[in-house]
Amino acid sequence: MIMENIHHAAATVATVIALSLPAAPVLAGVLDADGISAQIIRKELVARRMGMKVHLRYDSDGTVTIRSPFFSGTGRWRRDGNRLCMTVAGAPGPETSCHGFEDLGGGKFRNTDGMVLREEG
Repeated sequence: MIMENIHHAAATVATVIALSLPAAPVLAGVLDADGISAQIIRKELVARRMGMKVHLRYDSDGTVTIRSPFFSGTGRWRRDGNRLCMTVAGAPGPETSCHGFEDLGGGKFRNTDGMVLREEG
């Protein structure tokens, strides 16, 4: 009887602990491959980096173009699941980088580096 009460108490404590732990955040606006095609590809996007405006465009032919006061260049992009990977020779940072995108609404997106991009009309 004592062992049964101990097991019951342990199970109750485990349940309370599990229910009190915060759940992992759910990012309902994370874009899948189709969402990226519809909302990122063929759009003029603009962001701010180090206080300067950065223009970014992923074209449907696999070309990516970056324009900013500190760097301008053209490279290639490819899909990696729900991410876009771009390779731009001479770009600041790693030559190849991969990013997922979260839809913030209103034509704004946050990439997995935390950069907020907006569609430029």
